[in-house]
This record gives sequence, structure tokens and C-alpha cells, in this order.
Amino acid sequence: MLEFLPECHSTNEELLLRIRRETLNEGHVLHTGHQIAGKGQRGNAWLSERGKNLLFSIYLTPKVLLPKQAYLLNIISGLAVVDALVPRVSDKVELKWPNDVYVGDKKISGILVETMIEGGVIADAVVGIGVNVNQSHFPLATATSILMESGVTCELEELLEQIIQQLEKYYLKLKSGDTRGLLGAYYKLMRWRGEIHSFRDKEGIFEGEIIGIDDTGRLTVKTNNIVRRFDVKEIAFLY
Repeated sequence: MLEFLPECHSTNEELLLRIRRETLNEGHVLHTGHQIAGKGQRGNAWLSERGKNLLFSIYLTPKVLLPKQAYLLNIISGLAVVDALVPRVSDKVELKWPNDVYVGDKKISGILVETMIEGGVIADAVVGIGVNVNQSHFPLATATSILMESGVTCELEELLEQIIQQLEKYYLKLKSGDTRGLLGAYYKLMRWRGEIHSFRDKEGIFEGEIIGIDDTGRLTVKTNNIVRRFDVKEIAFLY
């Protein structure tokens, strides 16, 4: 089911409330023209001009996944967004760990996955996706949109349909157990993978090479011939 709200606090928040109150079918999509309190990773706000961008959440019931495998929902969502964006922009589209989509050196999309555990597996999941589409100005110079990259206005409903189609494709692969194939596709698009860059952790700035992710979704970085693992709040990308 596809449901539209002209305005809401957050599509993730709204869908999570619906799940607690009523029975929803898997694949229920809630999208909005404006979020009053859009949610991003690490507690950040997601800022978006009214009616200009794609803001939606989808309800999934991935009961085959353990809690430590929640990161795989980020991966399939990122792959779906990339598939929909590649025909629309000329620059390289990449996935920045853990949940951002970049065009060139600028962020165009963010993903926020929230899960509920039952019986030792992920019983319910809400995947929130925001894509900068027809907005032409942002408070941050590191943000971009389809319009800014292509000069062309994009139909939001059409883009939403394409992302959902691609997400369904990758979700079926995930439920079939094709984790290796999904990780292979992700690594081909992983930003900075195999390159030397500067990062910051609690001890300071260091240089390292992104190797990939481990089996719980932590980032693996090789530095001084040692592979280190980082959770979301433990490392910052510098340059």
C-alpha cells in the first residue's frame, strides 16, 4: 500500500506508531511532502524544502535476519537508491558507509533503518529514505540534488516507484540468503574503499584504507598493517 501525508513529523516515526497500533502489510509505504522533524543518522535532523524532495519509509518484516544483521537493510536500500539515481545524474554515484548516497563529493540521499526484535530475530523494520530531488539550495555546501546534478526536474512519484521496485529486488535476494552477492554489489560502490584517506577517532587523526565491513556491519579500516573495526559513532571521515 502506498500512503501519502502532506506533512508529518517523520515518516519513520509515523510508521513506527502505526505498527504499534494496527496491523500493516509488509511493503506498506508512507511518503510525505514535508517532514517537521525528519530523522537522520546519529540523531541529526533531515532538512528538506516542502514538496521538493522524496521522503518516505517502508515497512518490512525480515524475520530471517538476526539483530546483528540489521546493516544488510542499509545495504539493500542503498543499492536500490543508486540504481534509481545512476540514469539521472552524470557523476559517479557511491555508497558512503554506513548509510549515505553520494554523487561525486556531495551527499544526495540518506537512509535510516529502525528495527524491532522478537524471538531473537528482526521481526519488524522501518526503512526511511530521503533523496534530494528538486531542491536547488542547501544550507550545507556538501549536499546536492538530482536537479543540481542534471539541471532537470524529476517527478517524485516516478522516482519513488523506481526505488521501491529496486528495493523489492534486493530484498528478495536478501531473504533468499544471497548475502555474498549483495556485499559484492555494495563493495563495488563503497566510497573510499581500497584508497588511503584520513579519518578521526577518539585518539586523533590517522590515515588508513577502508577494507569493507565485518559481519556485524562495522567499518574495517587497515592502518599500520592492522585492521581495525569501527561502529557508527567511533570514526569520522575527513579527506
